[in-house]
Amino acid sequence: MENAEVDWEKLPTLCLFLVLDKLGVPSNLVRFGVVCKYWYSVFNNFLNSKRRSSPNLVPMLLIPTRMSNRVRQLCSLQAKTKIYNIELPKSHIKRSCGSTYGWLAAVDKNMAITLLNPFKDGVTIDLPEIEVPNPGYPYEYNEYDVHKVILSADPLSYPDSYVVVVIYSMRSRLAFYKSEEKSWIYLDKDLEAFTDVIFYKNLVYAIGTRSLIISFDVNHSLDNNLKPKVKILMSMRQGLEDYVDHAYLVELSQGNLFSIKKEIDVEEYHCCAHFTKSFKVFKLILDDQSGELLEEKEVKNIDGDVVFVGDNQTLAVSALDFPEAQPNSIYFTDDYFIYTTYKPFGPRDNGFFNMKDGKVGKHYRFRPWHKYLPPFIWIQPPVEFRLR
Repeated sequence: MENAEVDWEKLPTLCLFLVLDKLGVPSNLVRFGVVCKYWYSVFNNFLNSKRRSSPNLVPMLLIPTRMSNRVRQLCSLQAKTKIYNIELPKSHIKRSCGSTYGWLAAVDKNMAITLLNPFKDGVTIDLPEIEVPNPGYPYEYNEYDVHKVILSADPLSYPDSYVVVVIYSMRSRLAFYKSEEKSWIYLDKDLEAFTDVIFYKNLVYAIGTRSLIISFDVNHSLDNNLKPKVKILMSMRQGLEDYVDHAYLVELSQGNLFSIKKEIDVEEYHCCAHFTKSFKVFKLILDDQSGELLEEKEVKNIDGDVVFVGDNQTLAVSALDFPEAQPNSIYFTDDYFIYTTYKPFGPRDNGFFNMKDGKVGKHYRFRPWHKYLPPFIWIQPPVEFRLR
């Protein structure tokens, strides 16, 4: 018995599962899977078990249709672009301007935002009207003055404690609403040009096209006349070389905060003709005590994750949950806003960016009639939702 050799190829599945669970980094898991046929089988079973138990489902693409303003199509990238029709409430004729936790945000010409959940029998929540930021512009353009809506939590699970943050106005300013309050709280109007916000470690972080990064606290009860203290983590830069077309913030699956900056090419004589050219990703290293930004470090991978950017809450999904995609890739939808025309121009720019080779690919085929419809948007269904 002392000289018996261990048959590493035939180790019990449970033992190998324990090893896989400790590896963590997707590239290490892949290396495990190519050792032999048996280990490859164990690797696949491990992935399937992880996906079944994971609360982080891959977002689906919500696509407008020509059938009616109520009907949308859900496109699952996991199920080989399987399409599923879903209906919104009859009253829904507003412009979509965000999605978080399975909720869609829509805004009307009165600057009133409605939250609706197409996965929960179309339940809706009406929020207070936002102040009209540009009185000189025609009334019908007001619905384009809300650019992004992000929630801190699911309003059904936390009806008395969720927070809504919006990016609004031509200047892309910030405001937030607490579920127990009656009106919006507006941040200093000198803070502008924001393109994304995120709730991260009990604070709100926001980033803009001029590299401005701020954080503020919305957790304490605030009087409507009292604005939260804003911490400027990175000052706004004025040089043209510092300008980015769009910036995002994302918490990766391992818990670190990153910024993502997108570069777009626009045809000189046709502003509607635009496409995503590339992305740059930066790890934001924060002081654990003060929350100060210590370093913005450019990285060439995102821990093997897959990130979804657009009008949705920016999301990261582990490659374990989305093995159909290539690790370290960014899936995007068209969120390019043209201020001179003051309205969006349909889903012209959708695809994915591979950080390894710097190439852009397509995740959904664009059809000519799409250009007359609103942009696509990523939406994350609840854990129990399944395509039928």
